[in-house]
Amino acid sequence: MAQHELSLTAREMMAIIRIMALIQKTAVGAVLLGGLLATPSVPMASAAPGSTGNSGCSSWSVRTLISGQGWLENLAFDGRGSIMVSALSQGRLLKLTRSHKLSTLLAPVVAPGGEIRRGHLLYFNTGDTVPIAPTGTVDRFDLRTGRHVTWARGLTMPNGLAVLPDGDAIVTGLATGVTRVPARDPTHPQFNWAAVDGTNGIAVDYSGRRLYVDRTLSSDGEVDRILISHPGRVNVVGRLGAGVQPDDMAIDRQGILYVAGFGTGKIYRLDPRTGSSCVIAGGLTQPTSVRFGGPGWPSGDLFVTDASGHLSELTRARHLPSA
Repeated sequence: MAQHELSLTAREMMAIIRIMALIQKTAVGAVLLGGLLATPSVPMASAAPGSTGNSGCSSWSVRTLISGQGWLENLAFDGRGSIMVSALSQGRLLKLTRSHKLSTLLAPVVAPGGEIRRGHLLYFNTGDTVPIAPTGTVDRFDLRTGRHVTWARGLTMPNGLAVLPDGDAIVTGLATGVTRVPARDPTHPQFNWAAVDGTNGIAVDYSGRRLYVDRTLSSDGEVDRILISHPGRVNVVGRLGAGVQPDDMAIDRQGILYVAGFGTGKIYRLDPRTGSSCVIAGGLTQPTSVRFGGPGWPSGDLFVTDASGHLSELTRARHLPSA
């Protein structure tokens, strides 16, 4: 798969991933026919499910930057003006410059998933595909020297990726709980560090104290908050609704979450303090990740990958004064 494009469509791949994840999770066997992951009893913080708020919910315009690239799973900014994109079905990492030149950054890569850059090092997941087996990794690529190494092994279909202030990595997965990979000993990942099943999107708040994850397979688009110092403390902070199938997310300095709705083709704004949410953009095709702009790109814009081969730029509507 690292050298040849997958013959499956985006919808077929996601369906297979979901079904196989459910089959291998005995705790959810009872809901297999419904195709949804059972939601554990987790307390809801603040507002009621499905509530909406008007603050910050203006529409964002959508501009396509690249297309026709197969399943695009994630993205990061290299700090030097380019966007790095996980081309899952191509088995490679792509690079898009500010002048819109697209090239291959690294290949072959087995089903690349989440990406995050720390300084001149890019961390990224591999093995984000079926069959579901502990063959996934977190790899590290030196953007200065081009040196590529495997940093952590033994992960099962690693999907989302975040790095904590202490350098530890956090990995989500549709078939596993949340995994923590210690920076001092990445050869011994802490599996099920937070016992939340079916996680996908992930974001660390700017205080470095709280971690947010969402659950693609939940019946109501659940988004959870995990206290990093006590990962057993998990609270639901939002429910985006049936059929949303939340994927990766971003967080701004005010603590507002922006979540890709794979199932609805929309981007959601969620205030985890109140549980209020709204749609800020639609008309996308199975969005998989969302990030705020990095160096060389507008920092207030959102950049979105999708499973149909697009990288899009979302710009907040600018309200003109009344005449």
